[in-house]
Amino acid sequence: MKSPLVYLTAVKLKNQLKGVLKSPAKLLYGVFLIAMFALVAFAKNETVGGNFRSISELGAILTIFYTIMFLMVFVTGSSSNTPMFTLSDVTLLFPSPLSPNKILFYGLFRQLGVSLLLGFFLLFQYGWLNSVYGVGYGHLLLIVVGYALTLFFAQLCAMAVYVRTSGKDNAGRTIRLCVYGAAAVYIALAAFSCRDALPLLSQGDYEPALTAGSAFFSTLPGLLFPVSGWISGIVGALFTGNWLQLAMCAVLILAAFAALLLLITKSKNNYYEDVLQTAELAQSAITAKKEGQLAEASPKNVKVGKIGLGKGLGASAIYYKHKVENRRSGVFFISNMSLLFAVIIIAFSFFMKMAEDGAIIAVFAMGTYMQLFSVALGRFNRELIKPYIYLIPEPPLKKLLYSLKEGLIADSIEAVLIFVPVAFIIGASPLDTVFCILARISFSLLFTAGNVLVERVFGTVSSKVLIFFFYFFSLLVLAIPGVVLGVVLMTFLPLPGFLGVFLGMALCNVLLSLLVLYLCRGLLQYAELNSR
Repeated sequence: MKSPLVYLTAVKLKNQLKGVLKSPAKLLYGVFLIAMFALVAFAKNETVGGNFRSISELGAILTIFYTIMFLMVFVTGSSSNTPMFTLSDVTLLFPSPLSPNKILFYGLFRQLGVSLLLGFFLLFQYGWLNSVYGVGYGHLLLIVVGYALTLFFAQLCAMAVYVRTSGKDNAGRTIRLCVYGAAAVYIALAAFSCRDALPLLSQGDYEPALTAGSAFFSTLPGLLFPVSGWISGIVGALFTGNWLQLAMCAVLILAAFAALLLLITKSKNNYYEDVLQTAELAQSAITAKKEGQLAEASPKNVKVGKIGLGKGLGASAIYYKHKVENRRSGVFFISNMSLLFAVIIIAFSFFMKMAEDGAIIAVFAMGTYMQLFSVALGRFNRELIKPYIYLIPEPPLKKLLYSLKEGLIADSIEAVLIFVPVAFIIGASPLDTVFCILARISFSLLFTAGNVLVERVFGTVSSKVLIFFFYFFSLLVLAIPGVVLGVVLMTFLPLPGFLGVFLGMALCNVLLSLLVLYLCRGLLQYAELNSR
């Protein structure tokens, strides 16, 4: 093979495939994902009479979603330089007699492959996209490719800014402020353009209001937001056959790609030096995760503010420690990731309000799906890989309850912040709203108990893929009784709305969670740390 970079890429792909085939955990997880996708793809999702919603609404959803993801990745990457190279790449490629530009292209296209993998979760949205908008498999593939291109360009923009402003903190901060300003202007234009939808909402004309509100994001004014708007315009044009829009957005994307490459390749700063430290930090984080330890690296900027716990004695100090950590990394009890999920769920409710009979169930289902990830990434799991929580001379059950207290309070606040606005948007009854919030909190308790169960039973398993599989399987088993009881109560009891569903899930989830926590009360008695 003539090109060493092509050879290196082919060998890496071959070795990764061999690793999956030789690892029972990865193979089992892969089969599980394929089976779940098949279940979603071949399920019956029919719209009565074939009356699909306007495809312009889907274009508006894609524009908003792509823009949010673009801004998140860009802001994060431009300040911390998202790693495009691994430490093995640095060791093999940087000393080699290859052009830096060729190595840069290798890193960029390798990152595009990673972005495609990150878009895999979008495949599981086929069911509702097919039933609501008539989206086929080809359309879904275009949405995934658009998502991958959005992440790729966000990382490319972040690298261009980082390379050009390396060592100049004020310059990097100025560019990020300009991006925030552009986003604020875009939001103001969107609000101004959607002003005609407000009178329609007040009159109860939801469908015309939604059409008027989505028009901005699916037409040229809204599609002119850099990169994310252009990519959404390409995907929407392929859906509708608008070749003029396709050509215009494609030219803008190609011009942006050329300009970004020119900025990076013509930079006076050597990007080798810029990515070296990032690759080392990324490798140390990977090694720490494999060994069950914390990474040694610390963030450059920490929002300290008030220091000290102020309160807490013994096991209760864990709760106050979590409060301090949340104050420094989020807004009150709510993490930045949870706030983002809340915005996405509330935005999703605008598009579900037309389903008068099942809007709140659809929003609740999506919110519960996203809640899986927010609970899994909570502070409790991070406490278990540190020795301190095991050394506190308190009963293990007391330590367990205090370590979970912060997460439950945060999830309760989050449930209110999400479903009160959702209730106003979709017109849900106050009774349904209250019990929906209670069911949301009960699922938070259930997912937390599932975390504890997995750590208690499978905590010594070294394979993270296998742990991830056990986590989802355990939560599925724990959630089934509540869903069944909810359906039974709704079917056989004369309760208004969806009160029976939420009541059944809440009761069953709380009882199962308390049982699991009691049975796993000895989790914090002895440390089973993996220190290989």
